[in-house]
Amino acid sequence: MAIYNSIRCNWKHEENLVGNEQGARWMKKLMEPYVFVNAWRFLMVGVLIHLWIIGDSMSSSFILILLLLITTSLRWRFPLPIWFVFIDVFICSLYFPYTAISYYGLALPIFELARKGKALFSLVLFSVLFFTSVSSSILFWFFFQALFFGVFSYIAIKNQEEYRLDVDEQRRARYELEKIKTDLLEANQLVSQEAELMERYRISRELHDHLGHDLTGASLALQAYEYVQDPKEAETLLQEVKNRLERSTKNLRETVHNMTPITQIGVERLEKIMQSFYQVEIKYQKSGNMLTVPAYIWGLLESCLKEALTNVARHSNATKVEIDLQVTESIVRLSIQDNGTVKKNSLSGSGLRSLQMRSRSMGGSLAISNRENGFILVCVIPLEKES
Repeated sequence: MAIYNSIRCNWKHEENLVGNEQGARWMKKLMEPYVFVNAWRFLMVGVLIHLWIIGDSMSSSFILILLLLITTSLRWRFPLPIWFVFIDVFICSLYFPYTAISYYGLALPIFELARKGKALFSLVLFSVLFFTSVSSSILFWFFFQALFFGVFSYIAIKNQEEYRLDVDEQRRARYELEKIKTDLLEANQLVSQEAELMERYRISRELHDHLGHDLTGASLALQAYEYVQDPKEAETLLQEVKNRLERSTKNLRETVHNMTPITQIGVERLEKIMQSFYQVEIKYQKSGNMLTVPAYIWGLLESCLKEALTNVARHSNATKVEIDLQVTESIVRLSIQDNGTVKKNSLSGSGLRSLQMRSRSMGGSLAISNRENGFILVCVIPLEKES
């Protein structure tokens, strides 16, 4: 449960670190179409107010503008359905006999219909041009710009929705990938533990089947040898003890030989990697009981060592690398430091980020830093105490 909570915290931390800058750009891009739409709406209301000021300045015209401002504000605050544009059309039609501003007010429903993808329906309102005494050419271009910007807003908002879906899909894929990686790491840890238990069981069974019976028989023969009076029978028992001990010794040697791994593992594997790295001088020291470190942790430490030495060879001008491996009762700590310089963009490589995620999934940490005296990588993993 502790590992699970740690993984959840690490996910949130990783999302905050990696997604803050991208999230800000995403939200800014997602808000741009709506800012444009609202700006155009209130700009049109401002144009109507300007026409009212330079025109008749009648109170009826002011009430019309006020009603259109209310409907515009409602659209700004709430997502209204498409049929709400008929209210704008109805309000404007009521004021057709009283003020010419009502004809210009039809630009608002034309824009809203086009913004909703109903540009063909908005063309119906162009028929007003044939029934008004207002200059048809000016009114036509006024309607045309409303239609144009409405279509433009529709395309922009549609692209925005597709972009949001793409962002959500990428975020979902990233979370699923993180979950798969975490599940693989946990499965690797469980397999390592199961393999260790099975190996212990096999060793105990091997010792019991081959050594237990012979040693028990030898012990019983020695006990019987003390009470035997017949010299020949005593000699037979003593020979039996010798045979059983020789057979036990032979079986013990075979068992140890069969259990000895062919390939190097653990700290020996790390030392082999250091020996095969000839690019720079390596100063190595270790301390603690290396046998207490599980196999899955050795796998992470080996990856950290390879990644650090590879970065030294490719991106650094270092001449010396200091490697310190410490094992205590509670943690294992691997420190790798060189005396070279590293480019800033090399600190955020995918290899190092993957190692950081793996270390966090184990409840540990991987710190990297570019100091004045060189680049340092420190991996700290907690050790589980045996109950």
